[in-house]
Formats: sequence, structure tokens, C-alpha cells
Amino acid sequence: MRVSMLKAVLLCCSISFVIVSCEQEDTLNEMEASAVAGSKGRGKPVDLNGAVQAKAAEVAANSTIACTTDKLNNELLQALAGRTAVEPSACGPTALDYAIVPYVLQFGDLEWEWYDLLATINQLHSYLDRSQQYFAVDGHLTEFAIKNKRMLEEFWGMPNEVSLKGQHTKTLLNRNAIANVYLNFSTATEAEAFEMADLLISEVMLKSKVLSNSPLLSLDGFATTSNIIVIGDGIIQILNEAGTAEKETFAGVLSHEWAHQVQFNNFKSWYGVPAELSENSPEATRLTELEADFFTGYYLTHKRGGTYNWKSTAQFVHMFYNIGDCAFESDGHHGTPNQRMAAARLGWVVAQVTYPMGHIYSASEVHSLFIAAYTDIIENSIDRTEAYASLNSADLKNMYTKILGYEKELAAIASGSLDQTSIENL
Repeated sequence: MRVSMLKAVLLCCSISFVIVSCEQEDTLNEMEASAVAGSKGRGKPVDLNGAVQAKAAEVAANSTIACTTDKLNNELLQALAGRTAVEPSACGPTALDYAIVPYVLQFGDLEWEWYDLLATINQLHSYLDRSQQYFAVDGHLTEFAIKNKRMLEEFWGMPNEVSLKGQHTKTLLNRNAIANVYLNFSTATEAEAFEMADLLISEVMLKSKVLSNSPLLSLDGFATTSNIIVIGDGIIQILNEAGTAEKETFAGVLSHEWAHQVQFNNFKSWYGVPAELSENSPEATRLTELEADFFTGYYLTHKRGGTYNWKSTAQFVHMFYNIGDCAFESDGHHGTPNQRMAAARLGWVVAQVTYPMGHIYSASEVHSLFIAAYTDIIENSIDRTEAYASLNSADLKNMYTKILGYEKELAAIASGSLDQTSIENL
């Protein structure tokens, strides 16, 4: 029974089945082309719901579910050669898991029967949505979202590149939105699409006592290579209920997903292959996820970035990065919560020891510092002289010397030997 499976998964400290994706490396053009092709020669569909889910599976099969890398440099490639999984380390249930449990336990047979389809429809709608965007259930985070988007555009030098979209459970009560997904991702006629939309609303969404208000149907937070970032109401609500301030949570999630957009812009030069040709592996996914965490810590605590202090950043990190998991052999492995906290702290270190204070390193410079520290301090897979040699300027080598002053601290965070209170008070 699915409820039993879910409980087992939660006990194993994995919520990845609920968070549909962190990043999806699809392109909007590919999806639009598929949608056009699917709209031709429409006849009586055999299984419209199956068609929608099959299209979602096709999109997933033609892309990678998570930001991944293939090649970075010879040292890293050699370090990863022959490895198919991340080395297991300590990891246990988190406050984020426990915040989700009450919503999970509200689900009965009706909810589980339709959950996958409804979540798929809501996700696909994100790609098609051209409406005026808003954030949070009642829209009260909209101005904050717009402001933070502008700040990130300026910080990373990416004006007007990224489209930021909100995801809402209430979309699944909108017959036009649901019908539009069927029209674009199945062979449904207009009449059939609206018939299915009406059925889902009346016989599922409204018949259920919990679905119309469940954050589990808008729990997405992802970036795509088509320059879209989607942030669901549900992920902000759950993290807020788990103990983080709402605005700091939104700023943190957005800066993390923005970091993936920075990676997409530099994917071939940084990792050796175009993003669309990259392959999933636990190590590769962990690398890009930890780098995104590093970029997040750098931006959030930078004097010209988010300007948050370390304590408030660490509190957000403690919750959001608990999405770190124990699925060491999974292609979607993000790194453990401890590793993600260490990566964010490394970003804080770079922001604080930069001279002159307030200087913003280019994305490629920040990337070079991360790779040196990742392979040397976190992975411990290359000799320190190689880490220095990988940095191509005296300024970056000097910066790395400063980073090494925090080596014991970073290692202690990554290993889990420091508790949360000690980390926040660093």
C-alpha cells in the first residue's frame, strides 16, 4: 500500500518522491514541439491520463532529473572514475521530514490514486503558464520575489534572462489550466480536455477533504535549461512550518535555483559537455547540487547580495538543505544535510574573506574556488598542490589560502561533528 511505502521512505530520510524535482533539464522549445506534434491528427483518445503521464515520462527520459555534470577536469574525472555511488555517511530524519508527515497522513485511497497525475499536471502547467505570476497562496510574496529576482540578475550579471514562475495547488481547480495541459500533452479534443478537467475538479479535487489545500501538490522548486525557475507555494509553506522565516526561505530557494541557471550558462566550459548531453550519476548530481549550495551561501551572505548574516542563513540552510538525502546510489543524490551545510558555509567564507570587502567574483572564479575546495577539502581526492595549480590567478590562489584557514571548521560541519547550535554560532 502506498501509505506504508511512504512511511518507510520517510523513516529512511528520503522525501525525493514528494519533491518532484529540484531541477529538470528540459527545454521549453522541445516541449512546445512535442505539444504541437501531439495536437495533430487527434482522434478518440484511449487513455488521456495515461497520455499525459507518458508525455511527462518522455520529457524526463530525454532530459536529466537534477543538475548533472559529466566532465570537469582531469583530476576530478580520475577521482570519480569507476565510482557508481556516493560513500554512505551519517544521515537521519530531519525537521523537514516531520513537517511533511502530517500532510502525508491526511491522504487516503482517493488522494493516493490521483496524486501522481495531479502533481504531473501542475508541473507541466508551469511550462505553459503565460499568466501574470504571483507567489504564495494569497500573493503576498510577489513584490518580495520580484525584488529578489532583480537583485540576483544584477549580482550574477544576468538581466532579463530568467523567467520566474509560481506554482499553486489552486491551479488544479482551474479548468482552463488543466484542459490546456491535456490539449498540449495528449491527443484530447477541446471537448475531451475540458471534460477531463471538470471530472478532476468535481470528482477528485472537490470530493477530497484535503487536496484543494494540500501543499504536497505545489511542492516543486526547480530550474530548467529554458531559463525558467519554478517555486511552489508548498515548498515555501513546508519549510516555513519546519521552522524557517518565510522571506528568508523564499530568498534561499530562489538563490539556489538561480545558481543552477548560472551553471546552465557555463555548463560546457565548466563540465565539458552541453547541459542537455550530461548524464546522471550520484557523484555528478551531488557535485552540482553542492556547488549550487555554495553559490547560495556566497550570494545570501555577500555584502552586495542578500546581506543576510550567517546565523539566519544557517537556520535556513538547516531546513532547506535537509532535502539532502541518504539515497547514496540514486542518480538524484543531493549530498547529505551535513555536506550541504558545509558547502553553504564555504560560500560564506569566500564572501567574508574577499578583499576589498564587497567585491563580487565572476561566476567562473567562484566556480574555480569551489572545485578546488570540493576536491581538496570535501572530497579529499586530490593533492593540495593540484588544488592550487587548478587556480589560474594569484588572486584566486591567495583567496584559497584564506579558505584553508577554515578547513577544520568545514570538515567538522561536513562530518556532522558540530551540532546546529554550534554551527549557527560560528
